[in-house]
Amino acid sequence: MAEPSARPRLPEPLAEPSARPRRIVRDVAAAVGLAEGERGVDAVIATLARLEPVSIRRVSRATELPVPIVASVCGELRKRAVVAEERPARLTDAGRALFAHGELSLPSSAACRRCGGRSVVISDELHAVVRDVARLARAAPPPRLELDQCHCTVETKIRRVLALHAAGALVGKRVLLLGDDDLVSLAIASVVREFGSETTIARLVALDVDERILALVREGLAAAPFPWVCVEHDLRVRLPEELVGGFDTIVTDPPYTIPAVRLFLSRAAEALAGAGDVFLSFGSKRPGAARLAQQAITEHGLVIRSLTRDFNEYVGAGVIGGTSHLYHLTASEETRPLVGEFPGALYTADA
Repeated sequence: MAEPSARPRLPEPLAEPSARPRRIVRDVAAAVGLAEGERGVDAVIATLARLEPVSIRRVSRATELPVPIVASVCGELRKRAVVAEERPARLTDAGRALFAHGELSLPSSAACRRCGGRSVVISDELHAVVRDVARLARAAPPPRLELDQCHCTVETKIRRVLALHAAGALVGKRVLLLGDDDLVSLAIASVVREFGSETTIARLVALDVDERILALVREGLAAAPFPWVCVEHDLRVRLPEELVGGFDTIVTDPPYTIPAVRLFLSRAAEALAGAGDVFLSFGSKRPGAARLAQQAITEHGLVIRSLTRDFNEYVGAGVIGGTSHLYHLTASEETRPLVGEFPGALYTADA
């Protein structure tokens, strides 16, 4: 087993939230009596910033909050000049200045009939991003099969970024890549350079056991507008203290075994700062694997918010049939790590 990695020095976010927006969110949550608390208000505001002008019903679907609750939140935000009086709902100029300064100006998604059931589609306006990510992907080192590395396609890298954004799990978030041989960190940077700003991502950490991958990621992130750091670490060892409880969004594509799913979910649970999102890619075709993976998700106190089948496509990956599913998981009060130090078999070659 690898020795614990050196303690990473995490970059500070470029801008900490100011007191006034947090006070507004806190006051609105209290006025509505929102069971979800400030997180629910944050979700409504983030959805408005991303989709405006937007109907209350659509905000309800996006946030998974009841329509009357969303309407009440918007009503309280109107009293505070954050949401405009016009319908459909939208932020005021003052509201945008307070809450949407880091928003991505992504083009509107095309009709889902073009997305192959994946819920997001890469529009023509993303051509420059596709070209940039393809260039970076060509420089990727050959996959290490003993680590179950298998690079996803360029389109998949970008779809993952779009899925994070559509779920409200990208803008203003602290993002951790638990393994990044798919170079999703570089796809995030490319999208932000084209459509965002230095405040779009609060902080990004790319963690991997393979120094070859990290060398490429460091080079590709050199011009990223947001704070970032790369960490070499073997996840069979507990996370460095600096990474524990420090992230809002976790992205991971573990090896194709159930022990690996359990291990990576435990590390994700360690890294989450309370409420947050985990995007897990997994699609083993072995009998019973889906049931066991979902059992592991539940045991870790995570909730499946959505499951998009065959979302990910890979170059090769015969063991999973060239595709895997994307699970969007959300944390609950019961979310907890279950795996400590892990000395056992992790990869398919060890099974």
